[in-house]
Amino acid sequence: MSLEFFNGLSGTLRITLTEPPEPISPTLSNQRTTATAEIADMTLAVQVWHDDNADFRDPTADELQQVVLTTPELTLRGLGDPVTHRAPNGQWFTVSDLLDAIVQTERATRHHTSWFDGIDVHHIFFEGIGFGSDGVGEIYWGS
Repeated sequence: MSLEFFNGLSGTLRITLTEPPEPISPTLSNQRTTATAEIADMTLAVQVWHDDNADFRDPTADELQQVVLTTPELTLRGLGDPVTHRAPNGQWFTVSDLLDAIVQTERATRHHTSWFDGIDVHHIFFEGIGFGSDGVGEIYWGS
């Protein structure tokens, strides 16, 4: 198992707000949050592409427990400031651990984003993680 497998996951960040989002305009399907909306809950649902039947499937329990990063600590940046995470066992991150770290990063920072004057609820499609020369993992979000 490697980061290559992890970055092959397809996922959606599901953000529950204290107020419902509203359309940006009548002619667009994009939505924005009101200026007073807050994040009530957040999850990241992922799936694995299954070549045999050209469809997605849920990751197996074994896949979720595979080690993807052998480091006791990592720093991730999504759409906000970097957040540092310690490996739950102090040695490495499994797929599940890394997914949790992504959600923790977004919970800590997403409310500071601004998408049409509200929290960014548009860039929610997980597109992987890349590490720069500074060692910080960039979380890639698509729309």
